[in-house]
Order: sequence, then C-alpha cells, then structure tokens
Amino acid sequence: SMKRITFGIIICMMLSIIQTGLYAQKSLKTDTLTVQGNCGMCKKRIEEAAYIKGVKSANWNKSTKILTLVYNNGKTDLEKVATAIAAAGHDSEGHRASDSAYKKIPECCAYRTGSCDHD
Repeated sequence: SMKRITFGIIICMMLSIIQTGLYAQKSLKTDTLTVQGNCGMCKKRIEEAAYIKGVKSANWNKSTKILTLVYNNGKTDLEKVATAIAAAGHDSEGHRASDSAYKKIPECCAYRTGSCDHD
C-alpha cells in the first residue's frame, strides 16, 4: 500500500541523516607525530604552530616528544601540520626545520645541540 511505501521512504531518509551525522564525526582523526624540542617554551611554540585550520587539539609531551593531534581530515592533514611546525623551527618525522627557522628559536631551546636549563 501507499502508506507502507511512504513509511519505507521516511525510514530510509532517517537512516541516511543518521549516517551523515556519524560520517561528520568520523572525519575527526587522532594522530601522533614525534616532534623535537626541549622544554615548556618549546611545547608552547610547537602546539601553537600545530593549531592550523582544521586542528581541534594539539598536545606535545616534552618527555616522549610526541605530539597528539585531533584534526578534521577533510580540512587538513599530518603533512600540513608537520610543515607548519617545521616553519616554527622544530624538526619532526620527515620534516626538518630550515636552518633559518631553527635559528629563530631561543638558544636555550636549541634541541639539536643539547637540553635546556629550564623546565
């Protein structure tokens, strides 16, 4: 009957709306990236550099050197974040900061040569 067909169409539409909602959440991705740095100042610089368009959260651990990122993979990717971090003077997997970018970070944060004398 017509009623059953209409009901079936409504159910299909509802399911597709639910799926779209789930898909929107799926585009949030969590990833990690090893980023070189020394201290709390480095942490602030790395996290600020990582906050490009599409990044929801960035948290760098100075003891493990691991940056945990939550981002919208429809808007950005790990490659773009790593490039932004390198531009801020920090090396990460597959992305080395240019010497000029590295020289801009404070001497006490010079992770290629040693460690900081502060936290």
